[in-house]
Amino acid sequence: MVEYIEKARKILDHFSPEKGDFLDVRFFIGETTNIAIRNGVADQTSSQANIGAALRALIGGAWGFSTTTSFEEGDLLGAMKTAVGTAKAMAKSIGEPGVVTEEYVYEGNAPLKVTSDPREIVMEEKIRVAVELDEHIRGVSDRIKVSTASLSDTVKREVIVNSLGSEVDVSNCYISVRGNATAREGSLIQNAGESVGSTWGWETVEEVDTAEMGALVGKRAVALLGAERPPSGRLDIVMDPSLVGLFIHEAFGHAMEADAIQGNMSVLKDKIGMEVGVPEITVIDDPTVEGLRGYYPYDSEGTRTRRRVMVEGGVQREFYHSLETAARMGVEPNGAARAMDYNWKPIVRMGNTYIDGGDMSLEELCQEVGDGVYLKKSGGGYVNPSIGQFFFSTQEGQVIKDGELGPLTQNVAMSGMTLEVLANVMGVGKESKMRSGSCGKGSQTAPVGMGGPNMAVKGVVVGGR
Repeated sequence: MVEYIEKARKILDHFSPEKGDFLDVRFFIGETTNIAIRNGVADQTSSQANIGAALRALIGGAWGFSTTTSFEEGDLLGAMKTAVGTAKAMAKSIGEPGVVTEEYVYEGNAPLKVTSDPREIVMEEKIRVAVELDEHIRGVSDRIKVSTASLSDTVKREVIVNSLGSEVDVSNCYISVRGNATAREGSLIQNAGESVGSTWGWETVEEVDTAEMGALVGKRAVALLGAERPPSGRLDIVMDPSLVGLFIHEAFGHAMEADAIQGNMSVLKDKIGMEVGVPEITVIDDPTVEGLRGYYPYDSEGTRTRRRVMVEGGVQREFYHSLETAARMGVEPNGAARAMDYNWKPIVRMGNTYIDGGDMSLEELCQEVGDGVYLKKSGGGYVNPSIGQFFFSTQEGQVIKDGELGPLTQNVAMSGMTLEVLANVMGVGKESKMRSGSCGKGSQTAPVGMGGPNMAVKGVVVGGR
């Protein structure tokens, strides 16, 4: 840590920022392996290092940004001069000036916390895991026409130093194993997938039973070929934890990002202190939970993270903030500025977002619904956070008849308006469950966690196949 801190301080000492100006240096050291097997053939096998420095300057209310792949003092100084020069040039033509509050300074060292470092595992072993998973998926049935298995691991380190005095050194590990199956019978095609992800080390992979996971994925895809067509119309539903997680992350979480709020691109603008859902809804984002895929103790600006209560008892309490958005809104930054690597500026992102558990069992939720559908195993979707509109698909469902779970259905989709869903919640399940994922925004991806309990909602538009 000391070496990088000293280098950054030498660079910053060359400049004399005025009050309101801001400079930072962020060193990034990353190593990534990606393996993908498709129908028994290697689709991708890569291992690469990603090393560089990102330098920012806020001068006269305008931002400048520059990068370099060299950690030599002369190259770092040249990159910072470029950032400063860009900011000065832009200061003459900016609209609303940028701002960073001077009162928040952070110091910390968060070393890598893994039992088994994936960088020490040979490529042959990583390939073996993916190949075995793919074989077990395809081995379920000849009706599985496409099988894929992927494994990825990333270890990254960020050292952030700024002109306010912050000095942070943080390392993290991201592991993911995923299996997918596409089953076909005639013109009917059904898909199923499962994934495991964490911020622990190779021990995450060692805990995966490839035979069990492969059989689960393959059998689910085949079973869906014989499942009922899903119901359609405006129905009462129960969302499973994976769909609740997708909904609260995509439809609601992105609308809570302060850059969207300040850009008039969120349905939640001016909602602090106001009801956005029924009293049973509490939304938490906690990037401090070790092991979950959205864990990070400091963000890419060096801000210490914390448990964030976004919605409490149905009332909006806070938004996700970077140093700049927090300063604009006159609040304390909450560690939500994340950058994919040194090539990108930190932008406002989520961590581990979930709806907190309530007091109802799945059986009680189904009884509350009466007749409807249980939507399970989330897929993809579309969201427009500016108006709160969404569309999400699921891999499967179950008919709910007279308050009881019934036959399996094929893929189901739901659509509607975000705040209407939260206002029409009929009941919240007892236990929140988390899933791992990757979130895209502004051409950057970030590892995240998302989840919640089972949740019953009335009057949602659903349909399928």
